[in-house]
Amino acid sequence: MKQKKCQKTILGVWFYGLAGSGKTHASQFLSNRIPRSFVVDGDVVRRYVSVDLGYSEDDRKIQISRVFGIGNIALENGMFPIMSSVTMTDGLLCACIDRMISVIRIERPFDQLKKVRNLYDGDENVVGVNLVLPELNTFSLTNDGTPKFDEALLDYAKSISA
Repeated sequence: MKQKKCQKTILGVWFYGLAGSGKTHASQFLSNRIPRSFVVDGDVVRRYVSVDLGYSEDDRKIQISRVFGIGNIALENGMFPIMSSVTMTDGLLCACIDRMISVIRIERPFDQLKKVRNLYDGDENVVGVNLVLPELNTFSLTNDGTPKFDEALLDYAKSISA
């Protein structure tokens, strides 16, 4: 994965991808390497802020709006937000670009996802089963379950802190 040389300074990162793809791992990995980082994990936001939401498409849009709002609070306080969610929308992608937040899709082979998450066995409103993860024009990283994923994350961390 290569950053464009003409890209603006990155002030934050947003990882999105299916449950079990490695978003939380990637967030923690980067937070250990980027000064003044602040992790805004979608699962944690759901636990403490979005207790009123379910998993419908509309609720997921509200959820990512809240994650974005918390990320903006972090930005306004001089922090480097590292956000994550299952879903992303084209409108939110544009808002992230406006705020100089790099958006990265994390992909992982579906057979590996099923091994790490049992939600793919028939629940409703599951992105990747009965809800579609949109194809957006973003960077992507593949988590193949090997150290190559951490190497790619390290390369990314170096590219944004150079």
